[in-house]
Amino acid sequence: MKLNIVKYVFIQAFSSLSRNIWLTTASILTVMLALTLLGSSILFLANTAYVAETFESQIEIAAFLEEGLSDEEITQVRNQIARLPGVAEIKLTTPEEALAELQRSMGTTTLLEDLGGVNPLPAKFTVMATDAHLVKNLAVQIGNIDGVAKIRYGQGFFEKLIGFTDWLRWIGLIVVALFSFASLLLIAMNIKTNVNFKENEIQIMRLVGASNAFIRWPFIIEGLLLGLFGALIAIAIISFSYNSLLDYIINSLSFLPIVTDSDFIQQVLLMMLGYGMGIGILASVISLSRFLRN
Repeated sequence: MKLNIVKYVFIQAFSSLSRNIWLTTASILTVMLALTLLGSSILFLANTAYVAETFESQIEIAAFLEEGLSDEEITQVRNQIARLPGVAEIKLTTPEEALAELQRSMGTTTLLEDLGGVNPLPAKFTVMATDAHLVKNLAVQIGNIDGVAKIRYGQGFFEKLIGFTDWLRWIGLIVVALFSFASLLLIAMNIKTNVNFKENEIQIMRLVGASNAFIRWPFIIEGLLLGLFGALIAIAIISFSYNSLLDYIINSLSFLPIVTDSDFIQQVLLMMLGYGMGIGILASVISLSRFLRN
């Protein structure tokens, strides 16, 4: 486009925005509302996934060893466990370490004397899986290794926890999908109303021989600006609200897992900006299409 045409396009876009101030305000608020809902749903999904991962990361397999194993036999058991697919980490706890840990938890130093000088606790391997969904199968395989007496991984509770975390992820995905569709629908309907409001203007421009591109560009820029302004307000709302939530949880509810990655939060805000401008342009093009058919 030539410079004078570019200038005309922007003048027309800004003129339209200022001339129809109530419709412009309604459009910006619609974009703001839609993107606030979308941004909130994305952060909700990120946090539900983070909560699920936090719970799952605490699932571990306790492999208790048979009594009387030599150091070499214990090493062989460790190597066999390490070779199993899905093993992320292995930690050996000796009977002495297990007794010391139990004494600390009970707040006593005379537990061994109370037991008659005999330590009944076996050595164990604590195994972490790369994926919580592999724990049950991995536990069965570890239990079949010679030298392993019994396995504990929270049977019964484990299945309920996996079901809960999977449910959390699905809820998060459904919320994002619903609000993504709602934001697209809200923005498209509002800009379509804006275009319908200018139907006579579009028809006059067509009658005097204006090309489709000449007619379309001011509306495209207008849609982009509506998306931009609405997105900036939504970003300010989301940024302030989420930072306030972070401060509250960190200071008052520090035990709750919440996403604090500033890079991820920034990516969400930039996505909202791009989505707002992109959907504004797309909605303008779609709404204009019925007027510009040859």
